[in-house]
Amino acid sequence: KVEMTQLNAILSSNKEALQNLHDERRKQMKWNRYMRCDGSPDPTVQGEINTYINLRLEDTDHDDVESVFKASELDTKLIDELNFLLEDTPPEEITEKEIHLYNETKEELQSLMKKKMDSATLHLLQEATDRADPETFNLQFELKSPDVCLSIWGNLSKNPRIKSFEFGKQGLTFEIPRVLCLSDCAIRVLDPKYDHYSPTCKSYYPRRKIVHVEAPAEEAKPEESEENKEEKKDEEPEEKEKEPTDLMAALAELEGGPKEEEEEPEKKEEEKEEEIEEYEEPKTPEPLEYEDFEEEEDVVDLRANDIVGGVFHFNLMSLPPQPKTMNKWIVTRLVDPPELEYIEYVADSVTQLPKENQSSGNTPVQGEKRDEKPAIGITMKLPGHVLFSEEPLIARWDYKKKYWRQDGFTDMSYDEDNRIFSFKTAYFGTFALLQDSHLNMPFQSWELRPHRTNACVLTIIAAIVEVEIEIKDAMCCLSKPDDRPELDGIRNKWVTPKELIKIMKEAGINLFPAEDSSKYVSIQNKNSIVTNWMYEQMALLSSAMAFSWSKWNSEMETSDKVLFQGSEALEDEPLLEEDWGIYLATKKRTMKLKCTEFDEEFSEDYAEGTTFRSNLYHVVLNQCSEEAKERINNSSYQYVDCVEQILKATKILTYS
Repeated sequence: KVEMTQLNAILSSNKEALQNLHDERRKQMKWNRYMRCDGSPDPTVQGEINTYINLRLEDTDHDDVESVFKASELDTKLIDELNFLLEDTPPEEITEKEIHLYNETKEELQSLMKKKMDSATLHLLQEATDRADPETFNLQFELKSPDVCLSIWGNLSKNPRIKSFEFGKQGLTFEIPRVLCLSDCAIRVLDPKYDHYSPTCKSYYPRRKIVHVEAPAEEAKPEESEENKEEKKDEEPEEKEKEPTDLMAALAELEGGPKEEEEEPEKKEEEKEEEIEEYEEPKTPEPLEYEDFEEEEDVVDLRANDIVGGVFHFNLMSLPPQPKTMNKWIVTRLVDPPELEYIEYVADSVTQLPKENQSSGNTPVQGEKRDEKPAIGITMKLPGHVLFSEEPLIARWDYKKKYWRQDGFTDMSYDEDNRIFSFKTAYFGTFALLQDSHLNMPFQSWELRPHRTNACVLTIIAAIVEVEIEIKDAMCCLSKPDDRPELDGIRNKWVTPKELIKIMKEAGINLFPAEDSSKYVSIQNKNSIVTNWMYEQMALLSSAMAFSWSKWNSEMETSDKVLFQGSEALEDEPLLEEDWGIYLATKKRTMKLKCTEFDEEFSEDYAEGTTFRSNLYHVVLNQCSEEAKERINNSSYQYVDCVEQILKATKILTYS
């Protein structure tokens, strides 16, 4: 108990220091926000943000695409600010009402961005004749910013020989069916770097099973007979008579106590000492259970798949009336109110299917007559900032039912070398590329190795990629793989653990199991109390101790025993095989074992010259060098917290 008290005191001290640091940081952020004088509204102040949104909606003089792009940058920053506040603010410091208001404000800003982008598109289409390309006589417009890319093709020439068109800035080519070549239409491809749709989907959140605990039924007491009642009444005076006697005995005990107890004070003290030595074992929480995904076959489960590279809108819209020159007059048919008109297009391959087959995406056998509305072929270069480790999936957003679905797509092909993805779609709409969330799980192995005081590196060899995460003080960065150009934008970028997790997921590297990932991945079922203790203590020791995966952890059938390798590592060099030792941790004790990683049989015998302790921290302190102790003692609480966050996010003890 003494050892655990010491360890808990260190952990509590670190947490208290962190709490104070974050409280001060949040206060400073609020003050900086209050003192900001750049004209941007505070999204947490309803009066300011409502005024901002209303003024933007009323301002139709700045609906040109350049102005809308510039204003959208601020809208995106305001949404990001609200997202950060929702993630960063402790639950006890934010009310349910504030959470609701912040989410409502986000939705209003997202709606504002959509309306303004539609207005900018309409503005461009109304000027299609003036902006027409001199060679093709069609509208061909592209504009790209760091956050969004807008491309529009407007059919002015009605040339039936046009078969396809390419947007060079987006790296996207689409086919143009004959029926569209002869109509007043335009095709827009809008490619924002964000996804505002998935959080509104039911499958985006874990589906915890609700456990109904039935209260035990009270047993009906048998009615007492009249005789029993009379007996009880007779007993009551006797009890009252005994009370004074009991009171006198209690007073005697207070004054000196009975002699029998005085004769055995040593026994009492020994019993107390034994009680002090014992540490109350925390109860293991019941494992959470999750509902199965019960939707149509083509509906996407967002607990099993990630949207990568953002979403993109592939819209078919009507070309508004264009100005015509008549004699010396320029005449334009007035449409009031002016609004963007979307055209519904569903390929004949879908409309000709029986209803029961439409959701499966099957294509009917082609007849002699060619479809008037064929599926639209799209060839796109995959986003350059996302690592695709396998062929991506394509899905479209269902606005009515609010989920992603995969029906309506055919002829998918993937050129991995050139990063080209092709498919045919029966619909226009909002599309997204998907990747398996658990593609890199479970991990093959891992190693946490110190560089110096307050610095270490975590190496994870996952199912497909090998990753190195460097940790220094309170910051961390992705340092490997260093041979993938898709990761150039995030490699060696020092950020907080939360930011690192976010940017790695966005880049297509998900090494961070969700709370329900065990439904989708075969894992080592280990006690959560023990594993969390190990992550906390590994972080405390990581300036001087190296830790690594052990094969015995997966071969140990019981969930209460966690095994891993460990070694003191003061030099920044790879360790030899004989340097490593096996450590066994349970809820009650931790010990270094005699067996090694290369033994044929497992044994729980202690290593020579060692004994068990209540925790890993004291096992290491009992056997490490003075220099190692100095490093451990000099580790800052911010560094320890950074390592702990990364270890708990990767869950290396259960997902390897």
